[in-house]
Amino acid sequence: MTTDPTSAEAHRVWEQWIALWNGDLALGKELLAERLTVHSPKLSDSIDPSLIGDRDGALALIGGVQGIADLTYTTEVGPIAQGAYLTGGWRFAGTYRGGLPEATAAPGTPVANRGIDILRIEQGQVVEWWSAAENLQLLFTLGLLHAG
Repeated sequence: MTTDPTSAEAHRVWEQWIALWNGDLALGKELLAERLTVHSPKLSDSIDPSLIGDRDGALALIGGVQGIADLTYTTEVGPIAQGAYLTGGWRFAGTYRGGLPEATAAPGTPVANRGIDILRIEQGQVVEWWSAAENLQLLFTLGLLHAG
């Protein structure tokens, strides 16, 4: 990737990243390195993205998000590229289908979230990924976090 923040390569990789999260899991083989590192906070006792170390684990996490009906990810900011790093802001919205371990939200509950991802790219593939999202509201909505 070049350091040009408007480079075609940066946009291609980011568009594939968003398409992957929108359910095109077949892109994972091309986009994600076989071994990769994830930096993301633990969401629940059973969901800890920082334990992921390979493509299959990342695709299992991303595929799990597909438990949200009519899930749509959109880009809010970026992509912005510098050297091997690519970042962008995203938003998603959908409807909870149910079945997430530990969640108490009823199926049909509307969900939304937004955040930023930073991707480190080597040879056109994601080898490291940082995610920072506004997860507190999402966790409350799903019943994975309770006040008090």
